[in-house]
Amino acid sequence: MGAVAPVTWSAVLPATARARDEGVRRLLRDLAEDLSLATAEAVSLRRLTKDSRWLVPLVAYHPDRDLQEAIASSASGVTPAAASGLWDPVVRHRRPARWHLPGGASPPEALEAQAEHVRRYRVRALLLAPLLAPTTGLVGGVALHRYGRDAPFTDADEALLVRFAGQVAELVALVVAEVPARW
Repeated sequence: MGAVAPVTWSAVLPATARARDEGVRRLLRDLAEDLSLATAEAVSLRRLTKDSRWLVPLVAYHPDRDLQEAIASSASGVTPAAASGLWDPVVRHRRPARWHLPGGASPPEALEAQAEHVRRYRVRALLLAPLLAPTTGLVGGVALHRYGRDAPFTDADEALLVRFAGQVAELVALVVAEVPARW
């Protein structure tokens, strides 16, 4: 019987972390899809980097594949947390924020890329909430994006999103968010 090679923990641990990260990301995509289908709105999740300097996109979902690709493309940018535009109330004040955007008007606090997305894709309302993990605090944010239908989000919509945020915050905390080298 041949000798069994010793376990190289330095090789096993990174592989384990990668597998965990990929599994959590798949679960978050599924949960975002469930929320999107339940609300008929687009959903996006962003992760705050461990140094709290950047918001990094994790997941974007909309049942319309073309619109989902547009959302993913528009939301693919890394946002500095200190100058996060529409995400500012979530990052700085750890509170939900909502905008009703009749006629595609962009909020004055929107960054240029955010304003361009609102105009180009006819965003009619936005609702954002912080992801607050009990063990680590703010880990990111979740957003509902309303396209086409001109109606504001309600208090009930906000309560639903805040509840969803509370349920996924610990999962998001498990994801390692890295800023791409170009930033």
